[in-house]
Amino acid sequence: MGRLALIYVIVFLLFTLGCRKEIPFNSEVTTPKLVVNSLFASDSSWAVHVSKSLSVIDQGNLDDIENATVVISTATGDLVEALAYSGSGNYIGTQIPQEGQRYRVDVAAPNYTAVFGEDVVPDVVNVQSVDTMTSVNGEEDLLVAQITFKDPEGINNYYRFSVEMGYWEYWPGSFGGMDSTYYEEQVWLQLSDPSFEGTGNNSWRDTGIMSDLLFDGQTKTVDLPISKWLFGGGDMRIEFIDVYFSNVSESTHFYNRSFQLYQETQGNPFAQPVQVYSNITNGFGVFGGSDTEVYRIN
Repeated sequence: MGRLALIYVIVFLLFTLGCRKEIPFNSEVTTPKLVVNSLFASDSSWAVHVSKSLSVIDQGNLDDIENATVVISTATGDLVEALAYSGSGNYIGTQIPQEGQRYRVDVAAPNYTAVFGEDVVPDVVNVQSVDTMTSVNGEEDLLVAQITFKDPEGINNYYRFSVEMGYWEYWPGSFGGMDSTYYEEQVWLQLSDPSFEGTGNNSWRDTGIMSDLLFDGQTKTVDLPISKWLFGGGDMRIEFIDVYFSNVSESTHFYNRSFQLYQETQGNPFAQPVQVYSNITNGFGVFGGSDTEVYRIN
């Protein structure tokens, strides 16, 4: 090798070794944490799911935790109940959360840092009427569930809406007469009210979420047009319509909104990554309350 070539090789090696940088790897990224999820409401007993997190380099499964201790108490420290394990990472109780009460969940498991979260069950909101009506969108006839309520003044309120239906669908049978099938299911809604979050013009979703930013302290009427596909087949007869109206906590609303955004960006390589909201200290997940009322229209 010529003298000049040898000098080039030495310079290249010195440059390469000199630019080498050791990047410390944060051990917390590789250490699993407890994941606690509970969206609790005033119409059902306590239920909490516990699993473990995955690190960015972990290719395993998000495993359930079967040997956790899960305790519900009030925010002032009064014991409500210790939940019992029922399988698949689920821990259940017998007590029902109460409106206006703030609760805390404490979760511990061997080899994991203990975690906790706090949230409140919002008070009941005054619903003035729930009814149905028909509407026309272009050439299409829609069935609209309509709910009117009085928003409490001077505080931030957050709401969630959904509709379930029970109905018969009929069509001509193969050998004469009519065949039928009965369904009970949550239906898609055409959300056009400007207060709905994360929706464009006449977006179709199974759930609508909103804050009272545009109607604080006012009487608010919300229209929930039911998805047109229900009327696109054969004849049908509706047995009932259940309108689910929830006054949710701020934490529950932030979780619902972030999870909605997360679902919207899945599969889009150009979308900005969305981190789902968490209010669990020392771990991940959500502990969020709501007051849910169900109004049946026959």
